[in-house]
Amino acid sequence: MGRTKLKRLLIVDDEIPLRNNLQETFSGHGYHVDVASDGAEALQRIEEERYSLVITDMKMPKASGLDVLARARGKDETTLVIIMTAYADVPSAVEAMRLGAYDYIQKPFELEELELKVMRAFEHQREARQLEALKEREEQRPDLVCESTGMKQVMTIVEKVARSKATVLITGETGTGKERVAEAIHQDSWRSQHNLVKVNCAALSEELIESELFGHERGSFTGALRRKIGRFEMADEGTLFLDEIGNMSPRTQAKVLRVLQDQEFERVGGEKSIKVDVRVVAATNHDLLEAIDRGEFRDDLFHRLSVVNIWIPPLREREEDILPLARIFLEKYSREMHRSFRGLTEDAQRVFLEHSWPGNVRELKNTIERTVLMSERDWITAADISLFAGRPSSARGRAGAGDSPAGMDLENLERQAVLEALQRANWVQKDAAAALGISSRVMNYKVRKYNFKNARWNRNKPEPVDG
Repeated sequence: MGRTKLKRLLIVDDEIPLRNNLQETFSGHGYHVDVASDGAEALQRIEEERYSLVITDMKMPKASGLDVLARARGKDETTLVIIMTAYADVPSAVEAMRLGAYDYIQKPFELEELELKVMRAFEHQREARQLEALKEREEQRPDLVCESTGMKQVMTIVEKVARSKATVLITGETGTGKERVAEAIHQDSWRSQHNLVKVNCAALSEELIESELFGHERGSFTGALRRKIGRFEMADEGTLFLDEIGNMSPRTQAKVLRVLQDQEFERVGGEKSIKVDVRVVAATNHDLLEAIDRGEFRDDLFHRLSVVNIWIPPLREREEDILPLARIFLEKYSREMHRSFRGLTEDAQRVFLEHSWPGNVRELKNTIERTVLMSERDWITAADISLFAGRPSSARGRAGAGDSPAGMDLENLERQAVLEALQRANWVQKDAAAALGISSRVMNYKVRKYNFKNARWNRNKPEPVDG
């Protein structure tokens, strides 16, 4: 189950004998222990490191225990804090617990009493993480439908690899649900009690992605005003999901390869090697073998990533999943928009089954959202469904005339259509809605969804509409 990870503790007290005694005691129990002599030093250390537990005195020079508590919990809400306090300050310690401290201990105390509180704090944290993992397992997979043979095969592989240490490469067209499968792998693994950290490699420039992945030291480049913890550190003992890994530059590929090989790295501008225990799951809609042939992707990184390769079939090859997904999304958006529908009529179901879904599950989700907005009936009928004409598939090419550009994001198409209608209507929402054939209510929703703003609108908000 991986390398044993030393938990990092911070002891904060201005009394040297007590501080040193606690450091020696907890170091002897196998913890990595840092110390701070006052509140200001503690605040600085919390900015620079991640601590599992902070034990802090309440009254100190330069900053109080409440200040230390606020900084520690503000940076990482999973950090445990135990307050040390004198008898007269017990009410302040009780207030600290209301603000998020795990417990307090009254000075003078026996070391065994504090050791017991620390042990109970970590046991409480483990139980909380287990409960959270169970909750996520129940709540975060509503749209991971596996009625089709293809998706049943995908989930069989997920169940086999989830509890292993193997890296996984998930491939498939845009919108097929690669991120959902990555979440399932994490949730079914022993790492589910720890973080699942996600990075979209396509959304970050080469200059930013190294700092995002590995962190940086203060002063390592212009604008680096403080130390930054990278995603690999945030995912320690958990899972790092690298989405769109085919967009990663060769330089960053080399650094990621090293982490996979050695489980260590340096922050940008740093010299200290940082050890981590991270399980990497990557995803791409690119053909990485072709990218290797073009010299755009490292062959050795590909083989490190694809210890297990999971291919997710497109929605057009998963006909059994279409209607269950449609019903799930119908329930979701009906609830969000306070609407009530009895279901899909037979002709509506036929439309969904006959469409080729070039945008896959993402397109189906957007279609249902649009349909819920526009329909005024009790049942969703074929007339209520507005589809973008897609690329015909070999399996089902009956979606209608016209092709959308390969790789075009359907949500962006809708956003552009609404924007152009507003511009043509001189930003009068009712006129733009009429031009698109939608109600003012729907237009108002789209304006808020895409965060459109115009100086004509009072207080920089959409103009009020009726209905």
